[in-house]
Amino acid sequence: MKTPVLLIHGMCCTGEVWGSFRAFFEGRGTRVYTPTLRPELRTSLRGEPQTGLPALRLADYVSDLVHEAKRIEAETGRKPAVIGHSMGGLLAQALAERDCVSAAVWISPAPDRTCPDLPFKLFWFGVLLANALRVAPPVVAVKRKKLDKTVFNQLPEVDRTAAYAGMVYESGPAFADMGRYIPNPRKVRVPVLTVAASRDRLIPPHVVRLVAQKYAAVGGEFREYSGHGHWLYTEPGWERTAGELYAWLAAATQYLAASEPAPRAQPGLLGEGATFAGSRVTST
Repeated sequence: MKTPVLLIHGMCCTGEVWGSFRAFFEGRGTRVYTPTLRPELRTSLRGEPQTGLPALRLADYVSDLVHEAKRIEAETGRKPAVIGHSMGGLLAQALAERDCVSAAVWISPAPDRTCPDLPFKLFWFGVLLANALRVAPPVVAVKRKKLDKTVFNQLPEVDRTAAYAGMVYESGPAFADMGRYIPNPRKVRVPVLTVAASRDRLIPPHVVRLVAQKYAAVGGEFREYSGHGHWLYTEPGWERTAGELYAWLAAATQYLAASEPAPRAQPGLLGEGATFAGSRVTST
């Protein structure tokens, strides 16, 4: 596949989580970019959080990734395809709205507050209320026991320690912003695939289907992978998922290359955000 691929990590993660997918795609001749968002502030849980971390907002991440997507296009001559996971799935939707990518996949994307699933609606209500009352934690630090139950449940025990060791602190306000941001599928003009995992306990497949339904109106597709949980990156059987997603992106971008250019999408709902002198992501 000649189209480069941008892989966006989730909350409390870094670009390193995509190591297996990256090697798989690169082994097929594709240029892959796995940026880590704001690595100078989103630092390891093994140390103390950075004082500037609570100043980060979701719009900062979007602005950084728009910059990165444009840099990739300038470097390769091709608009990248994107795969985003969890929070990264929400960020990928923002890039698709802004016409920064040629095709998009979101895996277990974080649902926004308009999701009709009652537990998630109540969850976001609580998060936003706590934020408004200024009682929300300024920094998010995930706990191993919680991850074992909700995120690592399909990951072999021997691999969980290494996965947890790679986790980082997250900005509390940026996390709350995920509940405020409402994606607009009508602004997306590229092929879209929404992916669920049947044993995902953090963002269950029935919730992911609700996200997919929004994009079905603009031709979006949906797939559910049996036997997988939220940590689909390296769970047993990840190679099949990587292969099928690669094939989907290759077909989608090949079709677009042979077609007339799609209409340009309008800017996303997050606003343009701050303009930075350089990219605040690191491509590894």
